Parts: sequence; C-alpha cells; structure tokens
Amino acid sequence: MRVSSSLRCMTGFVAMVLAQNAVAAVLILEGAAPQPANPGPAMTTQSPAQREPVPANQEILRPAAAPADAAPPSTEAVAPPPASPSDLSTVKLTNPAEIAIDMLPGQTVSIGSRVSFRITSKRPGYLVLIDIDANGHLSQIYPTTASLVQTSKPNGNFMKAGTLTIPLATGQNGATEYVVTPPKGNAMVVAVLSAQPVQLLDLPDAPPGARSQSDVLAYLVERTSELRIPDDATSRLRENRWSFNAKPYSIQ
Repeated sequence: MRVSSSLRCMTGFVAMVLAQNAVAAVLILEGAAPQPANPGPAMTTQSPAQREPVPANQEILRPAAAPADAAPPSTEAVAPPPASPSDLSTVKLTNPAEIAIDMLPGQTVSIGSRVSFRITSKRPGYLVLIDIDANGHLSQIYPTTASLVQTSKPNGNFMKAGTLTIPLATGQNGATEYVVTPPKGNAMVVAVLSAQPVQLLDLPDAPPGARSQSDVLAYLVERTSELRIPDDATSRLRENRWSFNAKPYSIQ
C-alpha cells in the first residue's frame, strides 16, 4: 500500500511494528493477573509466554574511551525540553470527533506505577494511542501486537461513540497492564481516531528540528494527516478523517 509520507499506515489485520529508536515511558505487560487498582500505560510490549524482540538499538554500546587529546567532539543527540500544558495550546489539533483522553489515576505518576486511559469520543472510529516520552521518542501503545494477534480482526481497535477505558478488562491471555518506566520528566499520550480502519502507525522519531514536545506533537499530527487510505471500492488512495487530542503527564 502506498502512502504519501514517511509514516506508513496499515489497514486491516497487521502485526505492529514500533518506530525505530522508540523508547517507551510505559511497559505493556500482556497476560498479567488482573489488579484491583487501576491498570496503567506502557511503551514496550512484553508477554509471559512470548516476549517481543527487543530492538537492537535499545542496547547502547559505548566505544572505548579515547585519549583526552584525541577525543572527538560529542555528537550525542540533545533531547527536547519537557513540555508543559501551555506548550500544547500552540498546536492546532484537528478533532471533528471531539475525542478526549484522560490518564488514570492522574497526570503525575511514579516509575513502577500502573496506569490506564479513559477515552471519550462523539463519533465512532479506529483508536490508536501514541506515547511521546520525556526525550521526544514516539511509540504506539495501543493497539498492541498481542491484542492484534488475539483478535485477528480488522476492527479490533474500533470504538463506538462514548467512553472506552484502556486497557480492556481481559484478553485471551489475561489482563493487560501499563506500567510506568523511565525516563523521568514530562511526557504525553496522544489519542488518534481514524474514520477508516487503521491499526498501525509506523512512526519515525521527530526530526532534530523538533525542540519541544509541542513540536513533536505538531510533527505527529502533520505527518499522520498526510496519510492516504485505499478505497475498498476503487482501490484509489483517498484522504482520511482524523481526530487528535493529547494529554501531558509527568513521571517522577
């Protein structure tokens, strides 16, 4: 399927491919025992029976130290500064479905805590949740690979108009949990609702010019809005109707 941007959009049943270099602020535990407290968000997917392969680039290999007089200048990337709620107000979010997202139990969380997401929408559609961590990395946290495999349906992430809580109560292999992981700082979760079946956004990290998380959010909205969806009747690519909303949160 052809798309008109560096982001790839897949329709129907697919296996999820996370962005290269994406480091999540949340760990997704598939098949975990149900918890009495509210479950929580995650940016890396794992399962007791089958763990996701860890991208090779998540292991940082450091070269041997060079002599002080021969040390090359540092080329280490500088992370964008943390976002604040006021930053997000500068980003124009297309939102015809009036989708909204809340993080439970609150927007200030600690490493190791479990969280969940409450999404409301005035229109039905196909829901995708994207996490932007404190370093500006993008990761898709819903739907997960495991949930797509379990359902084997192109509408596994379809939500009706109304309210939906993620994670769902149980799946085929038990409950899913979202556990907060490093890095500490200000992060953001973005709800994306598509009018057409979409289960996967293959997200490259934002370009170096993105200096804040509001820049990363604007980049995500712009690139996603450029995607074209194949028409089942004509096989031609057509514009899709997208809705976006974001919720900042802080990891302490």
